[in-house]
Amino acid sequence: MHIHLDLVGGIAGDMFIAAMSNAFPELKLRIERVIAEANFSGVSICFESKNDGVLLGTHFQVTEVERSHLHSHDYSHLQAHQHSHEHPHDFEHLHTAEHHEKSAHEHPHDFEHLHTHEHHEQSAHEHPHDFDHLHTSQHHEHAPSSVPDDKPQYENVYAKARNHGHAHRTYEEIRQILTTAKLPERVREHSLNIFRIIGEAEAEVHGVPVELISFHEVGGWDSVVDVIGAACAIEYADGATWSCSSLPKGGGFIDSAHGKLPVPPPAVALILRGFVFHDDGVLGERITPTGAAILKYLNPSLRLPSALELKGVGNGFGTRKLPSISNVLRVLFFQSFPTEQQPIALLNFEIDDMTGEELAICLDNLRAAEGVLDVTQSTVYGKKNRLVMSVQVLAKVELQEQVVNLILGSTTTLGVRQQIVSRTVLARELKSMTVGDSNVRVKVAERPGGAKTAKVDIDDLSASSANCHDMRKLANAAEKTVLKETNDEHN
Repeated sequence: MHIHLDLVGGIAGDMFIAAMSNAFPELKLRIERVIAEANFSGVSICFESKNDGVLLGTHFQVTEVERSHLHSHDYSHLQAHQHSHEHPHDFEHLHTAEHHEKSAHEHPHDFEHLHTHEHHEQSAHEHPHDFDHLHTSQHHEHAPSSVPDDKPQYENVYAKARNHGHAHRTYEEIRQILTTAKLPERVREHSLNIFRIIGEAEAEVHGVPVELISFHEVGGWDSVVDVIGAACAIEYADGATWSCSSLPKGGGFIDSAHGKLPVPPPAVALILRGFVFHDDGVLGERITPTGAAILKYLNPSLRLPSALELKGVGNGFGTRKLPSISNVLRVLFFQSFPTEQQPIALLNFEIDDMTGEELAICLDNLRAAEGVLDVTQSTVYGKKNRLVMSVQVLAKVELQEQVVNLILGSTTTLGVRQQIVSRTVLARELKSMTVGDSNVRVKVAERPGGAKTAKVDIDDLSASSANCHDMRKLANAAEKTVLKETNDEHN
């Protein structure tokens, strides 16, 4: 299977989950079961159908029930096992050995407050379920009683800060949550890798070790669940190949703790180095850090392979409404055809001083030689406007040198141009049948889209009749018979 990600509106963690579950409906139950078994107290997820007036698709949402100010629920949802006053996996009480918190709004003056981009789009009060609000571990913290002069200050800063009414977890805490939670091993592995990509990008932006990066706001369960859901989708498509369209750049600025940041934000730009972007004129943040990390982790081809049959499409909606296009991530999944990629040698040379009879004999001998796949010739104009025979030979790579020596030894050419190319070969089978008094071979191939074609070996037909009209009738009859038999076998 091949999966192509078409970033019409962009990509975020929730959009990826929604698009994949819309394309593969059975994936919804898988994600619901994994989240329920992980037993994240106070967390609910829901999939809802959405129609933006242009496209139909799915919207995925995570809600922390204890802080359900995000959205009202007017549709059914799956709620993970919720227990009053319990803290899932005891991670609400993870502190470093030298954790010292003072009042919720007091800060030391000798520590720099490093933040990653804290995204608040001025036109809306909604937040994607992604890492739009990240801080390094200096934020909302207070210095230890003393700082050794021989160590960087950040080595003595420990981040927790739970007193500001929103989630605030360090990279190491999130790693521990994912490591300890009851998750399928492949889902755990994918989740950890996606978080690592985000953490390393943020660490590079701020020039601090990744262990000191702290996820603010989206260190909450909604973002953790988004990444786990995306990991479930990746696990479901295990063995698939991936490609993606060019990425919408977006534009404008987002508000952050550092002031205004350009779109795409610094961490996203770092993650997406090497990807191809386009500007469709639609402003705003089009790719969130989690969406970028998913793309980076999948390592998709930037070009859709050939010879694929489209099997289905899924649309995953984001939260924002874009002014001129649907805010969807589109998933297209394909079935590969049984084709084979073969390297072959492409050999070219010209002849301008051999008679037609001489060249015909040489080329017939060349066609019959070991390692030669095909020989073609055409008439072109060469130096001094002379007519020249241009010859092209396809040969097996492992016998390339042998074929070149045969060309140089049997023709008058003074040189052969050589290159290695790739060819795509359809799967085929050879069938035999009786036509008139002769047995003929018929080659059957399957084309993209499932259509089958048949071709009779003309040399076999020539033994039955010397009349070209009779041979054509026999060939048509033989090919139709073989195709009918082949289709009956598959039915």
